[in-house]
Amino acid sequence: MKRFSMWMMVAGLVALSGTGSLAAQATDSAGPAAKDGEKRKKSSYKLDDKLKFMAGCWLGQLDRETEVEEIWNTPTENLMTATTRYIRKNRATSFEFSKIEVRDTTIVFAASSEGKPFDEYTVKTLVDEYVVFENLKKTFPQRIIYRLASDGALIPRNEGEGQNSVEVRFKKVKCPGT
Repeated sequence: MKRFSMWMMVAGLVALSGTGSLAAQATDSAGPAAKDGEKRKKSSYKLDDKLKFMAGCWLGQLDRETEVEEIWNTPTENLMTATTRYIRKNRATSFEFSKIEVRDTTIVFAASSEGKPFDEYTVKTLVDEYVVFENLKKTFPQRIIYRLASDGALIPRNEGEGQNSVEVRFKKVKCPGT
């Protein structure tokens, strides 16, 4: 039921996106999260400004046998979505859905592997072509980092306590189906 409610909320946000800026709508009227008539604070973040470096279709090697395909949609000012597939011998072995969204005064990265509930990470650092999300309540990963290398490669990195970091070097590729 909780997942259905989340999808309904996402569908509502998509429907509203055609009627104007969601960030402006959120600040023009008090939403359900507002207390005592207090208006929501407008976020100073706009995803389309800082995270556009991640947009596109990317392909990398996790290990000798596993390819990783990650596709990030072009960000709007408040939402960016992605799909990730892990492929061995031309067969998908795992998948993940991710989103980065502006929430009130912060940015949240959320990922769901194989239909499990979303794990959420809050932005800690956001500068040109580099972003760090963190959730210290998790054991691994506690940090999810994306950076753009000088050669144009997208490098995601997962870090956590007591675990080896996992990093993939993606090259930009032609999007599937085009």
